[in-house]
Amino acid sequence: MTIYRKNVSLMRMFTFGRMHILTTLAVVFAAGVVSHPAFAQKEYAIAAVQGVGDRSPLVNEAVSVTGVVTARIRTGFFLQTPDDRADTDPATSEGIFVFTKSEPSVAVGDLVTVTGSVEEYRPRNEPISLPVTEISHRISEDTLKVISKANALPKPFELTPAGFKANTIGQLERFEGMRVHAAALMVVAPTGGRVDIKNSSADPDGVFFAVVKGLPRPFREPGLDIREITDREKLNKELPRLQIFDGNPELIRVDSDEQKSDANLQSVSSEGKIGAGGTMSVSPLSLDVAAGTGLSDMTGVLHYAGGRYTLLPDLEKSRTTPDSIKPKALPAPTDRQFSIAGMNLENFFDDVDDPAIKEDVVTPTAFAHRLKKISSAIRDYMRTPDVIGTIEVENLAALKKLAERVNADAVASGEPNPKYEAFLVDGNDGRGIDNGFLVKTSRVKVIEVKQLGKDEKYKNPDTGDDNFLNDRPPLMLRASIDDAKTGKPFEFTVIVNHLKSFLGYNDPKQMANVRLKKRLQAEFLAKSIQERQKQNPGERIAVIGDFNAYQFNDGVLDVIGTITGKTAGKDEVFNPSDDLVDPNLTDLVDVINEKERYSYSFDGSGQVLDHILISDGFKNHVNGFGYARVNADFPEAFRNDQYRVERFSDHDPAIAFFTFDDVTKPTQK
Repeated sequence: MTIYRKNVSLMRMFTFGRMHILTTLAVVFAAGVVSHPAFAQKEYAIAAVQGVGDRSPLVNEAVSVTGVVTARIRTGFFLQTPDDRADTDPATSEGIFVFTKSEPSVAVGDLVTVTGSVEEYRPRNEPISLPVTEISHRISEDTLKVISKANALPKPFELTPAGFKANTIGQLERFEGMRVHAAALMVVAPTGGRVDIKNSSADPDGVFFAVVKGLPRPFREPGLDIREITDREKLNKELPRLQIFDGNPELIRVDSDEQKSDANLQSVSSEGKIGAGGTMSVSPLSLDVAAGTGLSDMTGVLHYAGGRYTLLPDLEKSRTTPDSIKPKALPAPTDRQFSIAGMNLENFFDDVDDPAIKEDVVTPTAFAHRLKKISSAIRDYMRTPDVIGTIEVENLAALKKLAERVNADAVASGEPNPKYEAFLVDGNDGRGIDNGFLVKTSRVKVIEVKQLGKDEKYKNPDTGDDNFLNDRPPLMLRASIDDAKTGKPFEFTVIVNHLKSFLGYNDPKQMANVRLKKRLQAEFLAKSIQERQKQNPGERIAVIGDFNAYQFNDGVLDVIGTITGKTAGKDEVFNPSDDLVDPNLTDLVDVINEKERYSYSFDGSGQVLDHILISDGFKNHVNGFGYARVNADFPEAFRNDQYRVERFSDHDPAIAFFTFDDVTKPTQK
């Protein structure tokens, strides 16, 4: 995929709430509901209501349409024109969503005429979403008429790789509300769900992301997300070198349990007809799938939700292939190597109430299960790194319990005792999550542990208050490992970080403060690194952790570029930083295979948030980097299984391998 897209269309940014104009549907009197005399004098074809593009030409007008009910969800149903009445314009959709607010009474297969107001709906909390063309309908005998039942469903349109060549965010608009079919889909981001921190469990939501088989797995690319652009011409003048990220429009969001089905009939007959409807119930069918899972013969209605075109599949006939992505263990270091890892443990709270913070107190059983999962990950998949920078840990006591569990499990398994010791200093985070270290003291000697910038403050542009800059201040470890070959200690420095998240990044009410804070955090860290490099140009420094930033600029900021010294220019991002680091650091993610450049999955796209940056003094000693694939590719439901290593977190740990030898010099025999 290329960075610049000549054929990318801009999104029209309109603001709509769910303000359904029900007053145009009926006039309410004490005696009952009477049809409005001027309401819906003309019936329209569904294609005419949909129109060409992402907005209906009949917005706010009263219309009547006729079609076959193809699917039902909690707040409405979908109608599609019967095949023998469809028009010949491939740019207009033959399907539409009818919003009823409550559970609809119609059954799949009903041929109905419905009357309502045409609206373009966008959720208030999804400002970058395309609007959904829908008919707002209040059920009554005057506005809904069932003409016949058990009709054949319209033939679904076939989705193929060729159908995504336009590569525009609205390229599937012509199928909005219609039945579609994919012979084969490939899951690229796993099923999500709501995480219960106290019980270390998850309630699956049935939502995952896929692409039509034959298309590559999508990743976050450099630049500003096109869905956030309202005035491209203005941007070109202000930031002429601004890169644009196309938003990966090839992604299909799949909501596998959104459809409601008839309790007594959930399949289509050989004639393609639906039997009589029964009581309304949520379909028990849903999919918990990992990335790499193949799905075949997927048919359903194409809706738009969650900022993506969304397939609401009929699951009765779909098939899955075995997961093609499994947890992947990294190689064990050799005698001449050691490893450093960054590991986001995601809300690692223990089962003891800490009165100093308002944390989630985990149940003893859930905490024990979580310790078991993480211990397995560290020993079996990360190969007991010599230094582990930990992120999102409640306190030192919790981290010590993890160290004890890993040590005990190693001994019980007949492995050498790594003798991990925990180090953590409390920071400023309101939820009480901090940065820490697990150090394998069977091999590593700790010289110093020091927190950086806890008292640093900045002025909040929204309130004028002086706020703490670093909620989770960087934690620095200076350590050494004895080199048996030379008889000398090999010294190095590790700084673990957890920078400000993207929460509020594009919210007009918060963005000024969020963006300023992220930039100032990056600059603080860059200055701290530069000061160390001035004092000791040869110091071996590894800067690790969850930076909540990509390996490239996002059009707004260049966090990693600021820290490494390769910052974007003033005409490339909205909030640029000066070049503060020399010599530059190296981001190890840049040297691995492009298909492996992800540690996290968001909105269906793989992305890197977890980095290991190294100084010049370390470059001649690095000889490996990668991610332990134990979290990001797997469904949230795997949290519930204590016997699986997967999903103790939402991030994959990053690990770098170093050698005592200078890799630029030939090895002496």
